[in-house]
Formats: sequence, C-alpha cells, structure tokens
Amino acid sequence: MKLSREFTKKEMVLLIILAALLLGLVYWRFVYVPTQDKIKAYDTSELEILYQAEEVRALKIQSMRDQMEEEAESGRGLIQPYSNQKNELNTLNQIFSSADEFKISFKTPVAEGDLVRRSVEIVFTAKSYEDAEKIVSDLDSCDSLCLISDLKMKAEDNGDVASGRIQGSLTVTFYETLYGANTTEGLEIAKPSEAEIEALRAQAGLTE
Repeated sequence: MKLSREFTKKEMVLLIILAALLLGLVYWRFVYVPTQDKIKAYDTSELEILYQAEEVRALKIQSMRDQMEEEAESGRGLIQPYSNQKNELNTLNQIFSSADEFKISFKTPVAEGDLVRRSVEIVFTAKSYEDAEKIVSDLDSCDSLCLISDLKMKAEDNGDVASGRIQGSLTVTFYETLYGANTTEGLEIAKPSEAEIEALRAQAGLTE
C-alpha cells in the first residue's frame, strides 16, 4: 500500500522551522563554538608584554640619546657611525702607548634602537700614578664619545702609590649610532629585563 500525502501548510511551516533549527544547531556546533574557543585560547598577555617592552625600550633609548647629546655638547667627543671599532682601537693604542703594558678586550657591541654600546675591558701597568692618571684623562676626552666605569688603580706588588708603578683596570664604553651605518653585522640586540621594564615605567609614570 502506497502511503503518500501532501503536507498541510501548518506541517510545512513546522518542517521549515525544524530545518532552520537544525541549520542553526549545525552552525552553533561546528562554526560558532570552535571560533569562540579559538578566541578564548588566544592569549594576548604576551603581546602586551612585548608592547610594554617596546614602550620602555623607546623611553630608555630617548634617555640615552638625551644623555649623549649633553655629553657631546660638553665637548666630550662625538657619536660615530657603527662600526667605529677600528678607529677606537687606534685611539686606545695611541693613548695606552705610554703604558708599560696593556691588554684590550672588546666585548660584543649591543644595539638599543639606533644606539650602539661597545664595551672594552682594559688592564694596564703605568710607570707612575701621574702617568696612569693622564691615560685615564686622555681616554675620557678622546674624539669618540665614551664613558669610563669600574676604574681601579693600585701600586704594583702593594708598593708605594706615590713612587712605584701602577696597575690599573677599567671598562670604557664607546657609543655609536646606526644612523649612517653601512652594516649591522656583529650586533647584539638588547632586550630589557623585567626589572628594567618596571623601573623605567615607574620613572616615566606609566605604572598603574
């Protein structure tokens, strides 16, 4: 026996509603839910940290730039384009030529934005305290902008500082710029630590 009949208008409406509900359920299960899960799973905290790091890095670069401009205006040398290592080495050899002995160790240059720091560790022996003092003074006033740190001087073999040879050590940091540089080879890109980020943000009044 063949069972067939035409649907009534009410049944047709119910079937259309049922089909719409079914399509809605399929969309919700296979499109909406997965999309929301992906949105929830996407963690923006790392992006926020990177943004803060870049923000603090910019503040630090500006602070360093202002400091170096002040140094340059005081007549303490110029910021040379990267890489100025050859000229810096020639300067160091010339200044320390008056020493009895000296050893120079260049560290990997570090870039922060367009600024480059090149640290050099130096140990030396001078004939007298006056000679050692002149070496440090000549270094401080050389043509390339630099800062001297970790300066230590003592009499050789614990002798008399006033009359004996002097053993000295120091770190000199030369500042260079990437403006006008022909290469960036050999540079290390500095990344601020969490402590630096917090300290600089606090200094700039960016803390909550």
